[in-house]
Amino acid sequence: MRVRTSTLALFLIGVMSAGVVSAASLSVSIGIRETGGSGPAFSNAGAAGGIEWVNKDGQSLTADGTWQLFTFAPSTDTLTAFAGATADGVLDVDWASLEHIRLLNSDGISNPIRLWIDDVTNTDASGATVEGFESFAVGDEVIFQEPPFSGSTSGNVLATGTSLVSSSMAYAGAQSDEVNLQFVDNDPTRWVRLTTFSTPNLPNPAMHVREAGALAPTISFYAKAMVIPEPCTAALAAFALLGLAFISRRVD
Repeated sequence: MRVRTSTLALFLIGVMSAGVVSAASLSVSIGIRETGGSGPAFSNAGAAGGIEWVNKDGQSLTADGTWQLFTFAPSTDTLTAFAGATADGVLDVDWASLEHIRLLNSDGISNPIRLWIDDVTNTDASGATVEGFESFAVGDEVIFQEPPFSGSTSGNVLATGTSLVSSSMAYAGAQSDEVNLQFVDNDPTRWVRLTTFSTPNLPNPAMHVREAGALAPTISFYAKAMVIPEPCTAALAAFALLGLAFISRRVD
């Protein structure tokens, strides 16, 4: 008599797969530094001025391995003061720098996270200026510092994090910025400040954030994330699936 395990097998496959493929999310927002100036986009805007969060923790990046678009309009989105004497939740300049991407561990992820960022874009009335990491060598550090670089959040992540141009994934073209990070625990209040301060290539990139008589300029980028399973979890899942396949074919 054939052992009837198809329903059980499907259930256990779902349980084991959940341990390998995570649908957990990170909350995403950006910080802009009110540097002033006149651009152009992606020129070095410097590091003077207060930092405002734009739509703080208002968007989510689902770690399911798909590309997702994030768009911010500093002149119309809610601003929250973060750092600096002039940070007050009010936009006071037409040009600012993209000071950081804020990633909040809102779902309490404790495993390593691999994140790709591509097509960082500043759009104003004249059109879109896009940085897609295509003109840099694989292994270059461009726009974003490594996750533990910022002293304000270095205690939230392991010191092994990296942020380097990679050809492993791309939304467009052949390259993107690959970020590897891991939070020290599953505390959902922990966050990482993926800062652009003094990065070797394209540091403190200028962004047009307010334009009189025109639609609100935007800052946008594509991101894609995956949670990396612990080696033992992945191995156990594989063995479990092989065992279930054997049992489902067994005949007494």
